[in-house]
Amino acid sequence: MTPDEVAILVVCYNAGALLERCLASVVAAEDCDGARIGRIVVVDNASTDGAAEGVEGRFPGVDLVRSEKNLGFAGGNVLGWDHVCRVAPDVSYVYLLNQDAVVAPDFLGPLVSWMRDHPGTATAQSLLLLDDDREKVNSLGNRSHYLGFGFVTGLSETARDDLKPAAVDYTSGAAVLVRASVVEQVGLFEPEMFMYLEDADLSWKARQIGLENVMVPASRAYHQYEPGVPMHHYYYLERNRGWLLLVYYRSETLLLLCPALVLMEMVQVGFALMHGHLREKLGSWGYFLRSQRLRRILALRRAVQARRTIDDRAFLGNFAGRIEYPTLTSPLLRYVVNPLFAAYWFVARRLIRW
Repeated sequence: MTPDEVAILVVCYNAGALLERCLASVVAAEDCDGARIGRIVVVDNASTDGAAEGVEGRFPGVDLVRSEKNLGFAGGNVLGWDHVCRVAPDVSYVYLLNQDAVVAPDFLGPLVSWMRDHPGTATAQSLLLLDDDREKVNSLGNRSHYLGFGFVTGLSETARDDLKPAAVDYTSGAAVLVRASVVEQVGLFEPEMFMYLEDADLSWKARQIGLENVMVPASRAYHQYEPGVPMHHYYYLERNRGWLLLVYYRSETLLLLCPALVLMEMVQVGFALMHGHLREKLGSWGYFLRSQRLRRILALRRAVQARRTIDDRAFLGNFAGRIEYPTLTSPLLRYVVNPLFAAYWFVARRLIRW
């Protein structure tokens, strides 16, 4: 059997020593019977710390792609994918890896084996463990909330030996194998999303054409993860949450959820005021008020709705009604916000017939 070729894609921005650690783990990784690492591509997002020069010196077999400006995680990966298409057009898969993550030596085999045996899988995530405590989970895959929020599952739990592959709402872009044919069909990330929830965007695209997103626990990666809500990037979290809803939900669904959406916006304004991020919240609204950007969103929406093969009842059926994240311990969230929005979803989900 001819082995499938896999491209490894790492986007870096001022990664320092983390990047060398990441690449050393990839270079040391084992090929497997069904696949081999054909290309390792690093996209340098206009770093200023000299990390890119270190790549050229220590890893001469790595393709270094330089961007003149910081394109974010989303745009950087798209730039890297474009490079892969030019230099290795026959790759079967691309593995996206964070600059602050390392892979186990045998990470590749279980992912490729799963993909070969399950052609309906679009993305397969490695089990993400915490790099500073490798018995503890970073992510068992990610959950989507029906109002567009996303959060990891299993954070800080002890990793069990009996974990099985499981479908997830969306796979983490920190360590995920993506089928190249799916990228050719629906695209990778939307560059303008820049960062945060771009991995949800990719998984949602795949799910809406009837494909699955799966976490494969036999493949392991270790991530230097900082738990908590990244408030310094609150603008991107809120803007991209709205992006997902506007692009992927049917009009009937948006109408049904309108009361919950409006109420959540009020909650988020209060949250932003409390934490000094009102400007970022208002900026996330302002993004959609600019005609050129709104036209872009509507064009994406038309394309997504035209190619989808499943309805919203199937697409949203497993989405969460509660925001369940270990570091969010506010009594207001626990006793008011979550019960209220979960109750709304309990009813609304049963009304979606389209």
